[in-house]
Amino acid sequence: MTLCWHRLVVSLLLLSLLAICGCDPDGGLRRLQFGRTAIITGDFDTVEQLIQEVSNTTAVTAEIQLFDGYVDGAHFDTEVGSSTTPPAQQVEDLLRAETTSGLDFFDTAFLSCGMRGVAERVYNGVSEDDHLVNDTTVVSNVFDAVGHGQKLYFSDWTYDLLEAAWPDKIDWLGADDQLDAAQRGLAGPVNARVVDQALADFMEIGLGQQIDVRFNQGGWAVIESVADEVEVLVEADISFDHPETGEPTTQTSPLVVAFDSGAGRVVFTSFHNEAQISDDARAVLRFQLGQLSQ
Repeated sequence: MTLCWHRLVVSLLLLSLLAICGCDPDGGLRRLQFGRTAIITGDFDTVEQLIQEVSNTTAVTAEIQLFDGYVDGAHFDTEVGSSTTPPAQQVEDLLRAETTSGLDFFDTAFLSCGMRGVAERVYNGVSEDDHLVNDTTVVSNVFDAVGHGQKLYFSDWTYDLLEAAWPDKIDWLGADDQLDAAQRGLAGPVNARVVDQALADFMEIGLGQQIDVRFNQGGWAVIESVADEVEVLVEADISFDHPETGEPTTQTSPLVVAFDSGAGRVVFTSFHNEAQISDDARAVLRFQLGQLSQ
């Protein structure tokens, strides 16, 4: 399978001519080099808009290929036109390819919340939506690409694909063999804290300091615990619907985690870029862009 290569020009390609001097509103971000970058669009996330925002103050080098992962289209406001005009290439073309023209061709890849193929049902409706997460070729491609050095970002509802590829890294809420089981986080603000020193330095705050994180919708993926080798950057006291009783339950849970696998790196965030995101949450996502930069 050969994928047609196009460069998405949203004023973020080869911006090395951007003057990076004086005050930097993005903290330690000076230059991001993502290399060949795949962005899978999703109904509830717009990573390309976040990269666009960062490119206004930071030199960004990337060759971006968008892949259509929408279920029924974007459910957010965006200034990036590509999000309202689905790209020609499909997420299936990317994840199911068994040649270097697929996922392994890219240096960095972003899986947006709301991408199709990684859930039990379409928004918990009638139609099945599990054709990618249950495809062993897809799971192997994801695992192998990171092992070969790719940086891979998972956003919220894409967690089931992360769990399929690395089942021992993160313990999610609910039954491991049931898709969408962890998607029980309640809407509202949470008492979030930065527990990673590098992130605290980036945000110019103290380690353990509280930050503003709000979930404008419920049903986000809840982490129970992580393996020793998994880094926790942000944790919070959260509320969720208990999977057995259905009653609101509280616990401390990681919201942002990362780990190395082979020569590559995996990042997961339970919140994502959207209209109602807080400035603190956006700063965390910007820091993660730096971690994913080549």
